[in-house]
Amino acid sequence: MTAVTEAPAVAPFPAPTGDARRAVLALARVEARRLLLHPLVLAALAAYLTVLLWPGGEPEDAYPVLQDIDRETQLGHVLLGPVVMIAANLAVLRSHRRGTDGHFAVLVLPPWQRTCAHLLSVLPTVLVTALIVTGQFTAGALKPGAVGRGSVFELLTGPLLILVCAVLGVLLGRVAGSALVAPLAAVALLAGTFIFAASPEPGSWLRSVSPVVVDDGGQPLPSDLLGRPAGWHALYLLALSVLAAAGAVLVSGGRTRAVRVTAVASLGAVVATVVLQGMAPSDAVREAREVATRDPAAVQDCERRGATTYCAFPEFTPWIDEWALVTDKARSLASGPEATRALTVRQKVAALDGPSGMWELSPAAPGELTVSTAWGGERELEFAASVARGLVVGHERYGGAHCDARGVLMVWLAIRATRDGATMFERTGDNYNSPGVIQAPVSAISLRGREYAVVERLLAEPRAEVDRKVKASWAELSAPGTTTDRAAALLGVTAPAESADDRERMCA
Repeated sequence: MTAVTEAPAVAPFPAPTGDARRAVLALARVEARRLLLHPLVLAALAAYLTVLLWPGGEPEDAYPVLQDIDRETQLGHVLLGPVVMIAANLAVLRSHRRGTDGHFAVLVLPPWQRTCAHLLSVLPTVLVTALIVTGQFTAGALKPGAVGRGSVFELLTGPLLILVCAVLGVLLGRVAGSALVAPLAAVALLAGTFIFAASPEPGSWLRSVSPVVVDDGGQPLPSDLLGRPAGWHALYLLALSVLAAAGAVLVSGGRTRAVRVTAVASLGAVVATVVLQGMAPSDAVREAREVATRDPAAVQDCERRGATTYCAFPEFTPWIDEWALVTDKARSLASGPEATRALTVRQKVAALDGPSGMWELSPAAPGELTVSTAWGGERELEFAASVARGLVVGHERYGGAHCDARGVLMVWLAIRATRDGATMFERTGDNYNSPGVIQAPVSAISLRGREYAVVERLLAEPRAEVDRKVKASWAELSAPGTTTDRAAALLGVTAPAESADDRERMCA
């Protein structure tokens, strides 16, 4: 009887430190190339670039506000990050799926060092996304109408989000051996991001732990009024990445003192940055918001051009030339004292609640008219309506629809003072499902159906002839008691009969 003796398992011979480091870097280079060329990552990057480079765009895109553009660079990464997470997770699980885990026992690299290689392999993909963000922001900054200034920390948020997702993919691969875990985590991450980002309280912990915090709904603000803790948020994402990386190495067996210290330190940094984000904004920012909202003249630069004085927050003064084009055009179409009436164009913000504020702008003082912090496209028509109201009625209070000649005159003047005004006026009616309404910065200028019909008929007439008639009859058209029928007769068109809907409208 022959006894069979099994040979004892032989542990792999430990490689010298220098050789192990070179082996880790070599494996990282191979995995980095595979990750960057993974079909999921390539498809996501191609879709992202297609959206960014797609020709066209809105007229407003020619006048970007850079402190908003830097935040917009983060939105695409919310969808790109989960894709990178899944691809990184699949890379870690490749040997498990192919049944080759046992072969790694004879290699010089223990599991924790192979995990380090996978963690390093995500850096080139993060760098690619950083280059895309840089290009996106630079393209906006180079536009002639760009104003404001961006934040480096806001620009870093998108690439750091990719880093967090990729490292989490590696961690999940070491914790769970199933390829289904990462897709589920990706869905949970997306859902959590939108839930946390939608938290109504700017300083709540929900928004602090969200990978991306989206402030949406309000007009652009001067950069010193934002009060976003972008630096702390970027540090939070970096600390979260380091914590997940240390966790992946620990799970893989790399329980060295350095790794344990790194894990504890990064956990402390995550907690600290969450707390510090929740403390924003500072008292100085709150005070600046109060002043900018209630007394904008105290912090604005003013420039006088003819009878018009333009006052804007310092970052927005390059747009004064654009405002002046609209104002001068409107004045050229007016007649009598109104054509040379002294006016002050004042830029206003509703900044008390920060970037997400939905407060309405307060009416301007007598002799002033309001311009917002957005420009281009329909914003030009809205400002032209503000100028027209300043020339015709002299105030920004809303008292209902304009049921007389003044309403016809104001809307016609706003359209004629704006580039491609007729098209934008039609588009405005489609957007708000209410033809005859221009959403001016403070309060809308609204027409009833019959006044709207008179404006349409005027736009169909030869421009020069209508311009001449308006100038000749300006005094009567701008008088409070002039009826719509009289306005139509003065301008050579007819007004339709008053409808039942017209009679139900509250008139100013």
